[in-house]
Amino acid sequence: MEKNNNLPFWQTLPAVLFLVVLPLNHTMALRLIFLFLTAAVALRCYFKIGAPPLPLKLPLALWAGIALLSLTWSFDPLFSLTEIKAEIGYGMVAFFSFFVLTRDPDAWKIYQRALLAGLAGTFVFVAIRVIQLGHAPSYDDWDWQHGYVSYSTYLAMAMPFLFLPLLGTMGKGLRSAAWVLLPVYLGVAYLNANRMFWVTFGLVLMIFLVGAWNKMTDVNARRKLLLAGLLGVVLTGAAFLSVVQMKVPATASAGTAIATTFVKSERYIIWHYWLERIAERPLTGVGFARDLPHFVYAKPAEWPPFWFAHAHNLFLDYVLQLGIPGLMVFLFLLGAMGREFWRLYRSPEKEAWMVGLAGLGLLAALVSKNMTDNLFWRTDALFFWASAGILLGYGKRRGMK
Repeated sequence: MEKNNNLPFWQTLPAVLFLVVLPLNHTMALRLIFLFLTAAVALRCYFKIGAPPLPLKLPLALWAGIALLSLTWSFDPLFSLTEIKAEIGYGMVAFFSFFVLTRDPDAWKIYQRALLAGLAGTFVFVAIRVIQLGHAPSYDDWDWQHGYVSYSTYLAMAMPFLFLPLLGTMGKGLRSAAWVLLPVYLGVAYLNANRMFWVTFGLVLMIFLVGAWNKMTDVNARRKLLLAGLLGVVLTGAAFLSVVQMKVPATASAGTAIATTFVKSERYIIWHYWLERIAERPLTGVGFARDLPHFVYAKPAEWPPFWFAHAHNLFLDYVLQLGIPGLMVFLFLLGAMGREFWRLYRSPEKEAWMVGLAGLGLLAALVSKNMTDNLFWRTDALFFWASAGILLGYGKRRGMK
């Protein structure tokens, strides 16, 4: 049985520092120090104060179990074991720690502030880079932020935590900070120029607006949400069209740019190649590790290196690594998480349903953003699991009231 003891701020400090430094590149040692200090506080809190039952135990156990089982057939067991430690081990430490520590409204707001502070910190680095270059960063100018695509994935998964304060139950300070950060966020995302980001942005925005509209009964609030939805559709469409036109010659029409994105994309060539490799080992794959397949198979001579890095699709990569059973386990895990967040959203308690809505947005961001890539690893995976722990930790406690 969990007690009502609130944690003193100093005990939340390692977790706060972890969330602030996590989005920044070249901080691996620092973030792991903060992560394990956070885990130590969480374990002490768990045994001394208690916590609600940890959700997702079966799907998480199956996910870790099939990854470990793949060591028996992996083409490089040591490499697979290293990746299991980094992708699943550290992720589970983050999930458990933040689930345990997000135990009261004060902790919930502290971690929300830390998430926004981490986001704002990346904006400072973007501004510094723009000043250094004298122009918008190009594809190769995002290494300081884990690379161009990884940063856009982080921005996509941070979106629910930027939208959440705007719904109005987290205090004026957080709401004001979110309104200040929102235009900067949109500007940085536009500079990043990732096409799939804007598809994800539109999807998560609609989840939030439709979900909030369905829960709210005030007519004026519903009208504001409807107006925000219309503006969001226009903004998303305009930004997406502008970004896709950056990917083609300046003389190309908008129709040509869109056709290049959807009809003539190199993703179809990449997916076809990896589907053929999947057919060679459909039941086992080559072993856990996102990058293991590209060490196992030969790169087509005409391909640029980045095409061959991985399958550029989260689900294809799972089949490549763990076969069809591995994909089924991963889908079961995502479905179980979606069910937990949906249950919270169905709650009549406002903070509980808002947390559930944010969780559904987080899942939608993860899945949609990784349909044409796979950045569910390293920083982005750690961010996802820490975020899921925060949301389920607080949401479960609110849903119990």
